[in-house]
Amino acid sequence: MNIFQLSIIGGYFLILFGVGIYATRFIDDTTDFLLAGRRLGIVLATGALTATHFGGGFVMGTGEWGFDHGLTGIAYAVGVALSFLFLAFVSARKMRRLSMFTVPDYLEKRYQSKVVRALGAVLSLVAIIGIIGSQVWASQGALGILGIDETYAAIIATLLFIVYTAASGLWGVTLTDALQLVIIFIGVPAAGIAGIMEAGGFSGVREGVAALELGMTADAYFHPLGAGAAMVLAAIVPTIMYTLIGQDFYQRLFAAKDENTSFWAAILSGVILSAFAIFPTLTGMASRSIFGDEIAAAEAVPMLITEVLPLGIGTLIVAAIIGAIMSTADSLLVAGTSHITHDIYAELINQDIEENSKKMLFISRLWTVILGLLALFMALTFEAIIGLLLMSYTLYSAGVFIPVVLGLYWKRGNATGAILGIVAGSTAGVAGELGWIDFGGVPVIVAGALVSLVLYVVGSLLTEPPAELPEEVV
Repeated sequence: MNIFQLSIIGGYFLILFGVGIYATRFIDDTTDFLLAGRRLGIVLATGALTATHFGGGFVMGTGEWGFDHGLTGIAYAVGVALSFLFLAFVSARKMRRLSMFTVPDYLEKRYQSKVVRALGAVLSLVAIIGIIGSQVWASQGALGILGIDETYAAIIATLLFIVYTAASGLWGVTLTDALQLVIIFIGVPAAGIAGIMEAGGFSGVREGVAALELGMTADAYFHPLGAGAAMVLAAIVPTIMYTLIGQDFYQRLFAAKDENTSFWAAILSGVILSAFAIFPTLTGMASRSIFGDEIAAAEAVPMLITEVLPLGIGTLIVAAIIGAIMSTADSLLVAGTSHITHDIYAELINQDIEENSKKMLFISRLWTVILGLLALFMALTFEAIIGLLLMSYTLYSAGVFIPVVLGLYWKRGNATGAILGIVAGSTAGVAGELGWIDFGGVPVIVAGALVSLVLYVVGSLLTEPPAELPEEVV
């Protein structure tokens, strides 16, 4: 990386850091830190919600899948877009109406059980740490392409988003999302189109990949189901399920100023990402045609950007991608912090602590640092971006999906059913991921959720109905 590139990268992150410091003026308590004071309008709420998914998984990971599997790589991006539409129509208005902090807040109120809250918080926290790790790993690929050692890249990226998040919370993340999304929404399509042209058009890409040993034909490489329907389902279904119960997404809905804002923010996020979904995949495919096996799949997007676009523009776009990855990681850090400080410490250990807003704010910032360091460990341990995302989705979603979503619509579900469903579903999901159980081709997360559904319904029907529930939770 030369001085010119270093200046662009450094300048870009100084701007982000400056915005973060500016955002601290809006933070007086944990509501400001975790939920941006519940004051996000439609533009900021849409940007924040879009950026939550729009990080290492969407750009870098989809480009990596495009590099390896061709047009099938679009599956994860399509799942992301669809997941926001499901979120809007299934639960956005209902959940925002509750004005809570976390999904476990809902679980406790719905099932009148702190055990259900604790199970939901712990499982969500584990999933969040895993997904943050995938974002850190994604930043390694982007920074590494600029000539930075991968280990140092992981450390640099982690420290940057730890400091940034601890200083500014959700306000800082929200204020920088819009700038980064605009740059990426222009830059990645430009790189993808330029890459296709550099390869000689789609026919040139086809000829280029045909000469490689891909394990699939060129026709399959250009077919959206070329890598198999099972892979497509394995990408789409977990993404939709996690989005419908993920704390990082509901945190944005809870931060919206009202329930209509949360609904339309989810709709707009889905539309925006569906329109953008093809471009990271095409970028990965063009990279495979141009560079062949000379680069790793994780380098596909940043390498093409830096090679086919002017140096300054390419570097700025790579910086914006890294910034988007950091924003996703920031969002997850804030979500994880809310589980530790609000769900576990304030609700289960020291219920008087929330009266001391300054101490709660300090504890939140401290745990932001701790979780960020755990994410660094995850990044250095696991190397497959999408694979890590999906494994994390499985752990949480297989168990918690049914009690959250069905709980919104079925009044008969009770705490016994929720506990049995969470424990059984998560156990089945983990057993399937580790290969201890063969579900006969059924996606593991679906199989785990079905186990959860059976135990949830049976456990609820065989025990006493829940006490009269507040109307807003069902």
